[in-house]
Amino acid sequence: MALITSVAGFATFGVAARAFALNIQRRPIVSGFAGYGVAAVALGGVGYFVHNVEQRQSELLKERKEVLLANRERRLAQDA
Repeated sequence: MALITSVAGFATFGVAARAFALNIQRRPIVSGFAGYGVAAVALGGVGYFVHNVEQRQSELLKERKEVLLANRERRLAQDA
């Protein structure tokens, strides 16, 4: 997933969660725009973190796959 997609998706979820929280409290949804900004920035940061974790895990899986394939080739060469 692209970085902008991850950050924007999590930020959108933060804004929606803020609106839902205000709705539960029976407060006007348009009150407190700073809260929306805080929610968007905080969950956008979470999205950035998740994106970086996903990239690191992808690289680790690629390295592990290369090791496993090399081991398989070596084992097949020994058997032959």
